[in-house]
Parts: sequence; structure tokens; C-alpha cells
Amino acid sequence: MEDMESLVLDQDEEALSPAVVVATIALLAVFVVGFLVQIVGLLV
Repeated sequence: MEDMESLVLDQDEEALSPAVVVATIALLAVFVVGFLVQIVGLLV
């Protein structure tokens, strides 16, 4: 049973990693764009 569970967890981690990376990059991009908009708004 433990071997089966470890295999399933490994597969899940491999499947989720790309999604987690994409989601993290997307969130960072949103924050960066938001900060840039605030900076431009303060300067203008």
C-alpha cells in the first residue's frame, strides 16, 4: 500500500508542478504590472 501511495503522490506532484509554476509566474506578473501602474499613476 505504501508503495502505491508514494507512486500516486509522485505522479500528482509531477502533474501539478507545471501548473504551480505557471500560476506563480502569473501572480508575480499581476503584482509587477500593478506596481508599475501605481508608480506611473504617482508620477503623472
